[in-house]
Amino acid sequence: MTQSVRLNRELTLGQRKLRAKFENVSPQFGNAGELLPGDKIYHLQTGWACQFGSLSNGGRPIVDVFLPGDMIGLDSALQTWPPEGVVTLTAVTMRAITAEDGLLDLMAYRPAALYVAWLLGQRQQRADRRCAAISCLDAPGRLSMMVLDLYTRLKRRKLITGSTYNLPLTQVQIGHYLGLTVVHINRVLRSLRAAGIVNLEKHCVTILDLERLTRLAENGGIVSSSGAGVGECSLIEIVAPASEIGYAAPIGIAGN
Repeated sequence: MTQSVRLNRELTLGQRKLRAKFENVSPQFGNAGELLPGDKIYHLQTGWACQFGSLSNGGRPIVDVFLPGDMIGLDSALQTWPPEGVVTLTAVTMRAITAEDGLLDLMAYRPAALYVAWLLGQRQQRADRRCAAISCLDAPGRLSMMVLDLYTRLKRRKLITGSTYNLPLTQVQIGHYLGLTVVHINRVLRSLRAAGIVNLEKHCVTILDLERLTRLAENGGIVSSSGAGVGECSLIEIVAPASEIGYAAPIGIAGN
């Protein structure tokens, strides 16, 4: 048995163990805007949630966005992140287990421990992409990265079939996630729509040109017409003063 096959087998066994752990508890239901207690590990079954960080200046950047299928609270149980700060963005259905006892039980079974490590690695990859975008990309690149990342995660979990999905984040919350002001976000969204790349209206995202969206998410640059590459003659050029680009928020599961 090759190493990759053996690893996949171990991960599958660990995933089954984790799912069985949650299936033994009754589902809970929550409304949008509820703060989740930090002493539990949650399996989010329906709905969206997000995690906030805390800055000394009172800022509350969003460091991660959780989709149906994600595990929430693994990092809190391991004390790698403060236990507070996870808020539901929509009505949710979830199952919860006690963080410390539940994690100790899982870690006693090697495949489950490996799967938990894999989940945390997937989350770290998301954090790395967001950090890289904030550090190296302009506003169109950051927004494109977010739209593409959420689209990819939803698509992999078969939660969507086309190029449209619901995004339950306000422009203020998007700004807290990407380190941009609402004014700048609004300007960029109008430009992306006019350029025929992506449209966001009433929380509904429609990807109009996946190829150009991917190019912007990878390289940033000017929002260009369909015949122009990044940095070439543009249909709409986005220029904003440095004061409109907000702070760089700090780094913040089944599937990435």
